[in-house]
Amino acid sequence: MIDSISIGGSKGHVVETVTDSIFITLYNFFTWRMITNCTGRYTCKDHKQVSHLPPVEVLRNAGIDLAVIDRLKQYFVSFENERKDPIYVIPFADDGSTGLITYVKMNENDEGTARYVHTLNSKSGFRRKLDAINVVLLMIA
Repeated sequence: MIDSISIGGSKGHVVETVTDSIFITLYNFFTWRMITNCTGRYTCKDHKQVSHLPPVEVLRNAGIDLAVIDRLKQYFVSFENERKDPIYVIPFADDGSTGLITYVKMNENDEGTARYVHTLNSKSGFRRKLDAINVVLLMIA
């Protein structure tokens, strides 16, 4: 098992070292693209493989142990402003410093089905993005 990875360093991203095992597993299993000028945020490039999968299924497909997945908290957030897509948020670390933010895009042509846009977020990006969209997670043990 890899203990840490170094990420970032281009497209407006600072270089940082990530030690969270779930983050590292996802980062190495799927192909991710840096979100320009959004340090610590990555979007999954494997669209055909993951856009139909809800976030927990993405974790399972990456080979993350089911016992680990069961311990994670998953939050569903919808916004009063209908123009904002609802999101799923799964913090990985106990301190909520890294995690997955998944945007739910409803398919207009096929009612009832959703497409998911998964973003992987390191310590420098996770909290900053949640703050930017005014989401506060109550991380109660």
